[in-house]
Amino acid sequence: MKLNKKFIHYFLLPIFCVSLTGCVSLPSYEDKGGRYAEATYIRLGLWEESSSHSALCYKYSDFWHSTIWPDVDGISVTNEVAVFEARKTARRPDPENREHTDGRLFAVRWPEMPMGITDEVLWRCAIRPSPQLYARPDSPTELPLEQLIKQSDEDFTKFLETPFADIGVFQEKNGALEFFEGSRIIHLDWSLVPDIMLEVKEKGIVRKDRVEHKAYIEKVFKPEVQK
Repeated sequence: MKLNKKFIHYFLLPIFCVSLTGCVSLPSYEDKGGRYAEATYIRLGLWEESSSHSALCYKYSDFWHSTIWPDVDGISVTNEVAVFEARKTARRPDPENREHTDGRLFAVRWPEMPMGITDEVLWRCAIRPSPQLYARPDSPTELPLEQLIKQSDEDFTKFLETPFADIGVFQEKNGALEFFEGSRIIHLDWSLVPDIMLEVKEKGIVRKDRVEHKAYIEKVFKPEVQK
């Protein structure tokens, strides 16, 4: 008996695809302040363990939203600005995994384009540390960031290419933003965020992330910029 082609196309084929990729649930939303929300998606795997990821969204209503960044870890909102840890294409791609990502610090004021602010934050932290922006070594043997940059034979642009320039464990603590960069804890006061965003917006260029397929603005550091 021959199987009906429509039966194969509309019934068996979707089941086969789901068995390979798993089923993604409808997102649940958590308001983060203003109209920003964290959307959580759960992938129910048939052959592998279930997994989840979060996205930063802007909600126009309960039924209509726009995705600002599709993969995030940690979101903090103040005065209509959202700062978040974005997963984006790794600076040093893994030849065996083209989808490999790094954690980077981003900021957005909707409806403007999101911007990567990691490099600008680290630059200011190394050159102009202050009570509002500083790096605290997590280990007593770790050099302070400003000392590391000054003693290094490599310039800041080369430092940014090291694996330590990606971030992790982003959170808001005591009214300020904190995240790990390598084995250092970076403390960033909210009051500095608007000026950092303005600097990146005025001197940055538009990029498009290969993995996340989203456009963003990022400042390009050159040796002469550091003088």
